Amino acid sequence: MERGRGKKQVPLRLRPPTKYSPMKTRATICASLGLALGLAMMAGAAQVTFQVDMSAQTALGSFDPASDTVLVSGGAINNWSTTASPLASTAADTNIWAGTFDVPGTAGATVQYKFIMKTAAGVVWEGTVGTGGTTGNRTFILSAGGQTLPVVYFNNVTNSTSVTDLITFRVNMSVQIAMGNFDPSFGTLTLAGEFNAWGTSANPMTNSVTDPNIWVTTLSLSGAVGSPVDFKYVMNGTWEGNVGAGGTANRALTLERTNQTLPVVYFNNLTSVPVPTPLLFQVNMGVQAALGNFDPASDFVEAQGSFNNWTGGFTLTNSPDSPNIYSGTWVDSTDIPGNAIQYQFVLDGSTWETSVGNRNYTITSTNAQTLPLVFFNGVDNLGPISMQPISGRQAVLSWTAGPLISLQTGASLLNAPWQDVANTRGSNTVTVTIGPGLQFFRLTGP
Repeated sequence: MERGRGKKQVPLRLRPPTKYSPMKTRATICASLGLALGLAMMAGAAQVTFQVDMSAQTALGSFDPASDTVLVSGGAINNWSTTASPLASTAADTNIWAGTFDVPGTAGATVQYKFIMKTAAGVVWEGTVGTGGTTGNRTFILSAGGQTLPVVYFNNVTNSTSVTDLITFRVNMSVQIAMGNFDPSFGTLTLAGEFNAWGTSANPMTNSVTDPNIWVTTLSLSGAVGSPVDFKYVMNGTWEGNVGAGGTANRALTLERTNQTLPVVYFNNLTSVPVPTPLLFQVNMGVQAALGNFDPASDFVEAQGSFNNWTGGFTLTNSPDSPNIYSGTWVDSTDIPGNAIQYQFVLDGSTWETSVGNRNYTITSTNAQTLPLVFFNGVDNLGPISMQPISGRQAVLSWTAGPLISLQTGASLLNAPWQDVANTRGSNTVTVTIGPGLQFFRLTGP
């Protein structure tokens, strides 16, 4: 027999026929068919139910069940499609969105997937929510039969401690227009608050189409649910005064779980044109003069506050009858009864009261009013006197020195004559002899 051209010919040897058992062959064939059939079944498609809780996203304002949709996407499920596998809210709990889909693969295989929101803003994927792949995909082990996956929260956000709301601010400018303080044709009205670092130009307002006296603007604000947000309105660069219960009498809103349209308010809370009201401011400068912080011959004191837009020029004067009392009358034409004004006394146009914060006074009527007499910076005494232990009837007394402060002594606190201790004016210490009986000491000034 020829095996190949050009090659050595060798005789062909035939092997004897192989003996076999018909039963064994049939069994082997059946086993092989069963294995093939089992592999075919395992490589089929299993029905998988996916479930996601959207309650937190709804509370956060990120998802609107009425108009937005939820889908599941994965490699084995739909080749990461953003349209193929939509979910629907369940009857038992409308916050739970679910869907059942055929997932091809071998039982025991790991399947990766994520949920998707489709909103007006576009397609929103979950972030890092699991250990699958390089982008933190969710995973599950595929079963041979159908399976229902546990409910999970979208993006693993299980609470709603923060919200993002659309807030509409509204302010009525009719009184300011009537007073001549605001001209709608060229005047500016802006919104300032914590959300824009109290900037006076970041958020301008415009008048409403339906009511030209109402000026509006809408902002998106984010923060913790129930947290307050302080703000004020600014007209032509002029801030509102004491208008609310927020910090330093700011207006305030509370973030809720829904968008808000705030009630209409009047700029500076003026609901009608004010009647001019005389206000008498008064402050005692005696302690400051004694301590050397105020020289009546060269220094001056002013009252500044919301009534005059915190500007200088309203200088107070004293009288020969009360040289330590400085007072002056301001005719307030911007506030009405019930309004609270804020103010401080200021030395030489630059030294403010630092220990008392802003003082407050509520206007009670349109009649002339006298504000309470106060001490500058709330300092109403010359300070304490300290005494070292007595030694040999000698006692060393010390105090805070001032150019007009002197030490006095007396034998009684009631109706006793007080006498100056020699050489103590302008000093801060003295050694005195303690005699028999009671002795009292005090500091005195002008």
